[in-house]
Amino acid sequence: MDILGVCSIALDTLSSVDHLPIKDSFCTVLKTQKAQGGSGTNVLVQSQRVGAQTGVVTKIAMDADSDQILRNLKQVGIDSRGVYRQAGQYAAPHCLIYIDPEGEKTLILDKLAELPPLNHDEADLSLIDETQVVYVDLCPARLGLEVMKLAKQKGKQVVLNIQDNMDTVRARHVTDEEILDALQYLDVFAPCQEGIKGLSGETKVDQQIAFIRQYYQGLIILTLGVHGLVAVDEQDQRYEIPAYQLDAVDTTGAGDAFIGSFMANYLVQKQPLEAALKFATSCAAYTCLDFGAQASPTTEQVQAFQNKYQLKSVGR
Repeated sequence: MDILGVCSIALDTLSSVDHLPIKDSFCTVLKTQKAQGGSGTNVLVQSQRVGAQTGVVTKIAMDADSDQILRNLKQVGIDSRGVYRQAGQYAAPHCLIYIDPEGEKTLILDKLAELPPLNHDEADLSLIDETQVVYVDLCPARLGLEVMKLAKQKGKQVVLNIQDNMDTVRARHVTDEEILDALQYLDVFAPCQEGIKGLSGETKVDQQIAFIRQYYQGLIILTLGVHGLVAVDEQDQRYEIPAYQLDAVDTTGAGDAFIGSFMANYLVQKQPLEAALKFATSCAAYTCLDFGAQASPTTEQVQAFQNKYQLKSVGR
């Protein structure tokens, strides 16, 4: 394995709607389909498609939807030895996603018959010994904090990606202080701006980066949605990458495609940081051109995409 994810997994129900639901108003479902999802698994699928070998430590149920999730993992080529199956009357992790005509989305987690979080006794953490990179998304949160420290002790490269708002993360029974303390074990910290806003209380990029630097001296990648990203390396060299200006079909999974392709390109294939950031930005944009969280590209597809669409030069 190149990358092992200790992370989320789900089956998504994707509904194309005429507009996103708002309070006291109707929306109309235009089409619906089920697809493999879960942010962490989306990340690993993208890593796999651009040349990294991946595996996952996660939990599913014993129902038919969980059977489908497991088949999907094997079809993509993700090592599924770390998948723990929970007995009992539980349902597969599930997310309902509404997508409007501009590709914007609302995500609703299904808590009915929810699985309890994967714990230490259920997780096959011996798989950490077989990988170069350990990826964590704090789902499950308490185990994720443990895994980051253990992986660093074993000499692995550790990546933390926070794409949720902090209220969602805190609901997984971790504190802000615990998250900030765990940053010392990372090689790459890649929060979205909304996530770091909730952790820092800051709304501006420079103040958010300054807040992170109080606790962590490694590579920061702060994703800004339609505004691209800002990255700051260990020497405080700054990189600013704009987003592609495209007509999105569905933005679901774009952030996952970004970090999955970045890990493969930068940490595994050892490409220069600036080139890897551009490559990952292209993968994220490509994912928005089709329906579903795993519409992410192969290396050949993203190279063709880059030849067709020109990304602006990097600003500093």
